[in-house]
Amino acid sequence: MQWPVRQHMKKNILLIFTILIFTAKLFAQDCGYEEYYSLVDIASKNYNDKNYKDAEKNLKLAFTKTDHPLGADLHLAFSVAKKRNDEKWAEQIAIRLAKGGIPLRYFRYYKKSSWYEQFSADFQTYSDYYIANYKPELRDDLLDLISRDKEFNSNYHDWRTRKIELSLDKLINGASKIISDFKQMTDKYGFPNERLTGYNYVRRKNSVEYYNTDVLIIHIYQRGVLIFKDEIHDIVCEGGLHPNYEETLKKIRGFGNSTGVEQEMKVRYKMYRQTE
Repeated sequence: MQWPVRQHMKKNILLIFTILIFTAKLFAQDCGYEEYYSLVDIASKNYNDKNYKDAEKNLKLAFTKTDHPLGADLHLAFSVAKKRNDEKWAEQIAIRLAKGGIPLRYFRYYKKSSWYEQFSADFQTYSDYYIANYKPELRDDLLDLISRDKEFNSNYHDWRTRKIELSLDKLINGASKIISDFKQMTDKYGFPNERLTGYNYVRRKNSVEYYNTDVLIIHIYQRGVLIFKDEIHDIVCEGGLHPNYEETLKKIRGFGNSTGVEQEMKVRYKMYRQTE
């Protein structure tokens, strides 16, 4: 007589298991950063139009879509809070930026704010939080790689326009080194997003800006390596790239057949030095 009961229990367990799998899939499909970016884009337009009230509304709404707003967007929010004389929100933003690795010098123009004295006194705590929860060495390595990529790209265009001369080997080796270093970085840490690196403080501008990781990825694609081709959506959902890049990167290619740096650079060398 217990057999039907056992069968019923098995069916219930199976049903619960099925519901759990379905729920997990729903969560897996959730991509808060897509809506986040959309709201931030609207807020940026609001700010440019000097509509600071709506900019504040849309930024606050955007920040509910993720537990880790991006540094450049917090920088924008900080400016909006100042325009709106919202001291409480400004303090919250300042603490978030400080915990993400932004130095005290960034806040020097806010010394007269009601929150600054206590914020300054607590700043070491925020710096300690950054060291404990982020990877400063990854931030340094990423910024160095982006800088080297920018330099290589500039040299390439100088070569293309015959301002300088580079051998085919130098073109291949230069591009390969950047891609190799990026691969080593991502193998060790995963795709570098701000959850890992913290925020990007640009001292000469006293600003917090996006990392130019998107430009780096575009250059790598153009050089014949379609890195993370099948993972772009996941990278977007983790805040690593703007959602626009899901479609943009599908169209980004070099002059070759995207089978690697050597093939790509040989094609380019033939294009720009074929008469020699």
